[in-house]
Amino acid sequence: MRATLVRTAYAPILYETRDFSCGLMTSQGELAAMSEDFSGHVFAMALGLNAARAKFGDDIHPGDVLAVNDPYTGGTHLNDIAFYTPFFVDDKVLLYIGVRAHHQDVGGATPGSFSGQDTEIYQEGVRIVPVKIIEGGQLNQALWDVLFANMRLPEEREGDALAMLDTAHVAEASVAELCDKYGPDTVDSCINTMMDRAEQSMRQCISRLPDGEHYYEHYMDNSGLAPEPLPIKIKMTIEGDTMTFDLTGTEPQVYGPMNCGIPVTQGGVFVIVKSWLDPRTPVNGGTFRPLKFVIPEGSCLSAQLPAAVGGCWEIYRQLQSAVVGLFSQLLPDELGAENIGTGQHHYISGHDQFRAKPYILYTYPSAGTPATSDFDGATGIPNYDCGDMPSAQPAESVEQRQPLLIESLQARVDGEGPGYRRSGFGVALRIRVLAETSQLSVMVDRSVIPPWGPGGADPGSVNSATVIRAGAQIQPPTPGKVKAFPLEQGDVVLIQPTAGGGVGDPLEREVERVRKDVFDGYVTTGRARDVYGVVIEDGVVDVEETQALRHELRKRRQYFDVTDGGSDDYDERGCRICRLSPRAAGRIGVGDGDMVEYVSSTTAPLRAWTKIEGDGSQNGAPIGPIGRGILKVESGDVIWIRKLETKAMAF
Repeated sequence: MRATLVRTAYAPILYETRDFSCGLMTSQGELAAMSEDFSGHVFAMALGLNAARAKFGDDIHPGDVLAVNDPYTGGTHLNDIAFYTPFFVDDKVLLYIGVRAHHQDVGGATPGSFSGQDTEIYQEGVRIVPVKIIEGGQLNQALWDVLFANMRLPEEREGDALAMLDTAHVAEASVAELCDKYGPDTVDSCINTMMDRAEQSMRQCISRLPDGEHYYEHYMDNSGLAPEPLPIKIKMTIEGDTMTFDLTGTEPQVYGPMNCGIPVTQGGVFVIVKSWLDPRTPVNGGTFRPLKFVIPEGSCLSAQLPAAVGGCWEIYRQLQSAVVGLFSQLLPDELGAENIGTGQHHYISGHDQFRAKPYILYTYPSAGTPATSDFDGATGIPNYDCGDMPSAQPAESVEQRQPLLIESLQARVDGEGPGYRRSGFGVALRIRVLAETSQLSVMVDRSVIPPWGPGGADPGSVNSATVIRAGAQIQPPTPGKVKAFPLEQGDVVLIQPTAGGGVGDPLEREVERVRKDVFDGYVTTGRARDVYGVVIEDGVVDVEETQALRHELRKRRQYFDVTDGGSDDYDERGCRICRLSPRAAGRIGVGDGDMVEYVSSTTAPLRAWTKIEGDGSQNGAPIGPIGRGILKVESGDVIWIRKLETKAMAF
């Protein structure tokens, strides 16, 4: 299936960057099998099928093809359109064949269909509730015409849709061959056995963990239309061989695009559970059965009409990081860091005067993957659940189709998440605009609040998308959330992706590794000195100066006595408060409302916003029971608190 869609698709987002997924679902709507796909697509595909089955009931017949992209009933964002083809044996459905593909545009207010500042779903394109695009083998021509008449570059969109249908035909032929060889009952029995075994394997992995409750708090940048951060709060309860994830307390549905439907929420959590606990067995619906969810209705994790959902993959990534924060408490010997926290969506679009038609470039240059306890992250690699997506679109492909020039693609120097094991480096992309009029839209998180790393790692870099015009660098008003920023001929769009977090104290990193990073050009000598405490002159490490500098940098860290804060303290936004006396605040150089980080030497850090109060003599850090549990500290312990540098914003 995957090979067929790559070979027959019209848009480069499919045949170059492979933003699509293929799967087989059981007659009851569980995932039976998937290719090397993006798991966020596939699990949403299964839930979307269930919405379609609920709508049509017994009115599904041979020759039907169901279509859906509705984020409220099993979709992701509107660009991801799913087709479901039932495979019948006699008069009974054996399997559903699913294909979900990102269509480069599905209409809406801006080319590409979503941006960082949309306010409702109607601005993001055509919404397809479960419908029959083909019924009894006959194309619903009226529906087909209406859909593609409302999309930009309709010939390309139709070509991609036809490629999806061809992909399903290939799967039908293969499943038929399998049934002819072994018989449909045997095929069905084997599928059920595989899923039962996957469930059993996951339950065994969970049962090895101690029963109990664990909490984590995580924060997204903002809604795109207001500066306040958006909290994700998650409680994981382990009981025997089941896990329950309760997301009560997470940000309510926002006026802006940072919302998602339940399939995205569940998929983001599942990816980390599967990766950490049971990575070697197949992915199917059986592995999902031991997980339970409490997702508050009306939160940004269970979007309701008419919420915009263009930021669904940003939330998906941030949920993954929140679950990594949980596992850092549960499995301290297998630490992982926050991922890049975003889907890196960048659109450059306009009118191509050379080809006399509109153009749309959708690009998401790869970032640096997070570190683990044992390994540095990789440079310029897609997220770990992105299947076979490549690191970058070929420059030749971009330049042949759009009035754009790819000037450079290179690792972002000093762009890692520092640690004993550092992250990889994002890949900075420079694109020169050759068209007379164009525009830039961006949907990215982690442009304000940097990714975190556990075990004393430093915060990573933030995402950046700027415009270089006549030698001056212009920052669109809201970092990471841009809608139709006007571009002029000759402008250069500079995209500098972030990287995931590092793991462990960067002052413990082996000197030779730091020297090699400097030699290879990834890290400057200044960063080696200031962050890793390694002094390098003319390519040679000064061992004595390095030892002295590392000692001095450790002395500068500010530690505070942990006191019992009673209950955990939050502001009206649901964000954690760090109460400090004027004296304590002065030690770390923060003012009222600044963001700080409680740094744990063993787990993920905890972030909060300062509230300065008292007579100035107190020197302790009151932390409530949830916060102490996250940080693995008790009253009377000491905790390192540092100021967290965030990017300034304008709204």
